[in-house]
Amino acid sequence: MSYLDNLRLTFAGDFQADVSTVNNDVRHFDNATFEDRFQNFQQGNVANGWWNSIGSGAYRLINCKVQSVHYQDGSGTTDATVDPAVGLFIDGSNDRVGGKLVDLDPQWQLASQIWGLKIRLTDGKIPHLLTANFEPAAFRDILFGRQEGASPGDQTAAASFQSVLTDLEWGDNLRNSRFLLELKKATSDGLLSIRLATFGYSTNSTSNRFTIGTVIGAIGPYRPKEPRSFVLGRRMVPLNGEKTADNVNFFDCRVDEATKTVFADFANALPLIDGYGSLKNLNDIQLAVLTDENTKEAQQVSKNSDFIALGTTIPYREQNWLRQTSGIWAVKLQPEIFELIQNKPLALIQMSNATNGVVVIRESINGLLIRADNFVHRVEPGETVRTNLFAVVYGKPLADAKITVALLPPLEGQGGGRDTDPSPPKATIPVINTPASALSFPASLSTNPEGKAELSIVTTNPNNPRKYLDGQVYMIQYQLDGQIEGQQQQFDFIYLLLHDEYVVPEQPTWLDHIQPILQQYSNLYPIMSKRLVNLGNYESVKEHRAILELAFSLHPSDPNFMPVTRDLSHPKQQTILKWLRQKTADGSYALVYGEPKLSLQQPKVDSPEVLVQAAPVEIEEIEDLGGKTQFYQGFQAARKINSDRT
Repeated sequence: MSYLDNLRLTFAGDFQADVSTVNNDVRHFDNATFEDRFQNFQQGNVANGWWNSIGSGAYRLINCKVQSVHYQDGSGTTDATVDPAVGLFIDGSNDRVGGKLVDLDPQWQLASQIWGLKIRLTDGKIPHLLTANFEPAAFRDILFGRQEGASPGDQTAAASFQSVLTDLEWGDNLRNSRFLLELKKATSDGLLSIRLATFGYSTNSTSNRFTIGTVIGAIGPYRPKEPRSFVLGRRMVPLNGEKTADNVNFFDCRVDEATKTVFADFANALPLIDGYGSLKNLNDIQLAVLTDENTKEAQQVSKNSDFIALGTTIPYREQNWLRQTSGIWAVKLQPEIFELIQNKPLALIQMSNATNGVVVIRESINGLLIRADNFVHRVEPGETVRTNLFAVVYGKPLADAKITVALLPPLEGQGGGRDTDPSPPKATIPVINTPASALSFPASLSTNPEGKAELSIVTTNPNNPRKYLDGQVYMIQYQLDGQIEGQQQQFDFIYLLLHDEYVVPEQPTWLDHIQPILQQYSNLYPIMSKRLVNLGNYESVKEHRAILELAFSLHPSDPNFMPVTRDLSHPKQQTILKWLRQKTADGSYALVYGEPKLSLQQPKVDSPEVLVQAAPVEIEEIEDLGGKTQFYQGFQAARKINSDRT
């Protein structure tokens, strides 16, 4: 079971991701060359602090409501008079700040994680019907350009977050909701499965939807031992490894053995024509099973000879279909068809008429699927990282399968701004995925009878290869032996932020230890330094000592944890706390300042002359690509350079 199950609720509404964009350019992390203008909004071609320099990092669900509920017997309703769970709010916390959305690192911005998000099912009154914590998770299956006909940028992109809800607290009164009673009874290990699909995000600061996007979600039971961040089932794969000619993305199906039902999740799959969930007309589309494994994407096919239709055509063109269903479609199969799909590929067919059609997208070649579950890690040197990989063939566990594992080669130019910026930052862009000697892991693994393998990655000190930035980013690729290239989503890697070794000093001082760390966060988060506490200023930090001690001592899953990016190594965190907590003989806080040294006096970098001389440029003339889109284009360019070299 998972959210892709008979027993599920769907919801739709908005989300806010008020991310700071000063940290989108890795060169802004260099304290020695940081300029005040990097805290300003983009001005014409000059990037400055990009499109949201005052972002707080907050992630919130806004006006999300339950659209439908579905029961274990396969029936469901969208009528609140039938089941009072329909129309309830899916909300965030009402007793603490919202969650946070943060990148792993400025040099890897395509695995952004939600931290500290609380989920409430409520009618707006207290007590709530259900409260839970969203286990931190990164997005997957990002597709750039899903929304067609719009200006290029992040607003055309879409992605999914799949995770589990933990620490469930059920209300005493479930309002006689059949669905909630069934869901509570089916809950195992105190966990529920949840999927959020996001799109239509606005980076336009003049819009009333600035930092707002659309979210559609689903919640269902969680089955022990299944992955938490993806559906272990039948994977629909574009032939080119990115998207089909019709702009259809990777998506997942699941076959339920007990009920002989096929579930398909189109939430992040079909092309959009707006940011609210209206889908592009692809004519009649039909989920089917192919009779020949060799049938390819874009091939002409005929019903009953080349494919067997599974149920009726997908009703995706109905008004509000995507929002009401969260893109989930299900069909119960006859026994003979159920047997056929056990070892034949599923496909989505675009019908030309009642009999003939074209394969839009099909299941992975030979039904093979492998994905890593816990794939984003923040690591201290000397720690061993353990990641679970799951392999299936046509949805069934693939035992004794060989998995090859390798570190990506060094990548240059990751995390910088556009080449067209006439006034780029002065710092150099570090190379990532090096030194390889800091990681040790086997080159191959074999799956157990359950189709599972654990990858252990032993780490050592990377020795500060990025100089002005702590630690190093590493990307590890994995593949089933015999799996055809392009059958995995292009960002299905395992990611590590491996910190540098750091020894907590016996006597931390502001000048030697604390200010160099806090100055970086002060530079990167103007909303903090200008509105609450200037982290680069001793007197300001001294004044706010108590609140800083609290924030730095919280668990990273707490939304108030500092730093918001969760990129501070544990020894540096302990150094800051040690300095904040040390007392003198009379019981007052010492907050030792230290002795000024010439080497610590960094020259102020003058703003480049171009800012004074350049004629003002209207923002409307600038193509705002957005942070993720720009990073993606940079990654594609870097991979091509590496490929050409080899």
